[in-house]
Amino acid sequence: MREEFAQFKQALERYAPIALITHKRPDGDAIGSLLALASYVVRLGAPVQSYCVDEVPGALKFLPGADTIRKPGDDFWKQASAVVMVDCGDLSMAGTTLRDELAGRVVLNIDHHLSNPRYGTVNVVFEKRAATAEILYQFFVEDGFAIDKNTATCLLAGVYTDTDAFTNLGTTPESLAVSSELLKLGANFKDLTANTMRNKSLASLKLWGRALERLRLDPKKGIAVTVLRHSDFAECSAEPDDAEGVASLLNHLADVKMSMLLRELPDGTVKGSLRTTHELIDVSQIAKLMGGGGHAKAAGFTVKGTITETEHGWKIIE
Repeated sequence: MREEFAQFKQALERYAPIALITHKRPDGDAIGSLLALASYVVRLGAPVQSYCVDEVPGALKFLPGADTIRKPGDDFWKQASAVVMVDCGDLSMAGTTLRDELAGRVVLNIDHHLSNPRYGTVNVVFEKRAATAEILYQFFVEDGFAIDKNTATCLLAGVYTDTDAFTNLGTTPESLAVSSELLKLGANFKDLTANTMRNKSLASLKLWGRALERLRLDPKKGIAVTVLRHSDFAECSAEPDDAEGVASLLNHLADVKMSMLLRELPDGTVKGSLRTTHELIDVSQIAKLMGGGGHAKAAGFTVKGTITETEHGWKIIE
């Protein structure tokens, strides 16, 4: 077993109770990895509870154990000796007040984000992996952990969604090999694809229509930008997770090198989602300039402000 994995396991065996938490506005890798790791800790015999500050998206509620995830703040959370940050590129991704709440606790960090600053007592960070779920799969294999059907489904959800169904440039031979093994172990691919790729409601399509109406293209730079306002969600009867996939959709446009979705949030901030399929563009560097981070081909940021339209395109103003 590689050294990072050995340290990670030793910490999980040493400290109890253990809280697992993933990032706000969770995606398939966040929830899938969280649930897979929880199943591992349960079999170690340690008390464990999974957390997220936001609700599990509707498309991911089919995952085994999704209904056990809570919001942090209960007695178990307060008493946990160790906190495992799952798929969190930095501490703020899990919640704005988290840093203070972690004082005096052991922090374990398992992640694949390029921008991860290794903030944990133990850090298992492999940036070349397409998903945190891939890292967990390798950890389980090296530890000899028997992956059951439910855990396989959760891990496959992580890889499948973070690679945009094996279509983005983050997809590697390892991604496909891991997914193949998970299918052999009984991962429920039918429910996974039905819930994550063939699940668009009329409300979500109306919301996507708003985004397409506001699409602005810069043909010289190869940049596509669009906007979703906070009011769009109520007017379309849409949920927050109905916006997932818009930024990636824009990358299907011919001659577009980079796309960006700007989305107004209820707290007066703007979330930017950046995507690219261009080999020479690293959108994580752009996100860093805005205080965010992520991967070379998929990154994001959140800033205070509102969105306005100018003669030169969309602009965020404070």
